[in-house]
Amino acid sequence: MILGEPDSLIQAIGSLRTWIESRQFAGYDPFDLLNSPYLNASWARKPLPGILLIQLGKRMGGLRLRRLLKVPSSRNPKALGLCLSAYCDLARAGYDDVSDDAAWLKSELQRIRSPQESDYCWGYDWDYLSLRGSRLPAFSPNCIATCFCAIALLEMGEVFKDAEALDMVRSAAHFMASRLNRSVETEHEICFSYTPNDRTLIYNSSALVGAFLARAGGLFANDDYLVLARKALAFLERAQLPTGGWHYGRLRRQSWIDSFHTSYNLCALLDYQQATGDCSFRETMLRGHRYYQTAFFTSDGAPRYFHDRTFPIDVHACAQAILHFAAFSALDSSALDRAWQTFHWAMRNMSATDGSFYYQRHRLWTNRTPYMRWGQAWMFRALTRLLLVSKQHRKPQTGSEGTAESRARHASAWKGRDKTTESP
Repeated sequence: MILGEPDSLIQAIGSLRTWIESRQFAGYDPFDLLNSPYLNASWARKPLPGILLIQLGKRMGGLRLRRLLKVPSSRNPKALGLCLSAYCDLARAGYDDVSDDAAWLKSELQRIRSPQESDYCWGYDWDYLSLRGSRLPAFSPNCIATCFCAIALLEMGEVFKDAEALDMVRSAAHFMASRLNRSVETEHEICFSYTPNDRTLIYNSSALVGAFLARAGGLFANDDYLVLARKALAFLERAQLPTGGWHYGRLRRQSWIDSFHTSYNLCALLDYQQATGDCSFRETMLRGHRYYQTAFFTSDGAPRYFHDRTFPIDVHACAQAILHFAAFSALDSSALDRAWQTFHWAMRNMSATDGSFYYQRHRLWTNRTPYMRWGQAWMFRALTRLLLVSKQHRKPQTGSEGTAESRARHASAWKGRDKTTESP
């Protein structure tokens, strides 16, 4: 039995859609404090003050500080991509009023692509500095934003038969295959960097690139992409911990384990398998799925942020949990019920009366800031996917994984190769 009343989900989607559209897809972000006109001097871009300001804005700033510092609301490319994917799912679910919104989002993604790059790629709409990762000027390309924008455009091409969207997908795939560094590259493994300007060893970002290239390889009959995809997922597989999870990255300072990045890894493995028909990583994926279910949820269904502590409970973790269980419902008969359980928990504990969703619940207080990219776009994406998958589960399923054509291309690409992995 699916635990959920469709009317409650439809109402939540409608309220959140109205909230997002009334703001024309623009909003604030946990990391956007340096967009303030008062903080555009060079001193604020130096490592120590810049990092402190960004963390202040993320952890304690909220709307009051942003308004005080006149931080402008802006459109984040990744948020637009997530919303575009949501509209594609609504179209698949039978909504007939989304094509104009989808076309407008595509035009915005064309407008705010990363500058000075020959291929389509995207970044974030704010300067960012971190002790744990890269320093990213506003709109400089990164693989995560590019992946989610390109996936949305791929879905738009499929749903609306939009040839221009697919041309943008082809260009984005070329960016990922040619401009990202190979932080690790052996005969059998690849780790793609987060940006063209670093050599990071981050598992989820590299895996997402691999999963996207698997889809692009099948779509464009590109065997090279299929080979790169398998190598990226092989790198991910070898990094899996005995428990079934993953550290965020290979460096010592990246050794935390959180819920939504763990799910990114697992969904990348699933996407790869569905795109290619290659089940080589199935046991890795299922082991990780079991770990995800047991490590990251409280008894009442609240998604925990880290594997070893519950708080803060984050809207992004809620959205990714819904997406995760909806995706794994094809393999796990209990997963769709888990997706509905997370939906109901989020509606009880994270939703505002205006249709938006809170940022985080801490043990003793709640940060109610409705961030656009981090929260609203992700929840819009998650709720529409839950609606679509729930509708599909009420219909007969074929159970096939990957098209015959894509499976044949994958087999050809790997004919005669030793599929074992080796140490870099």
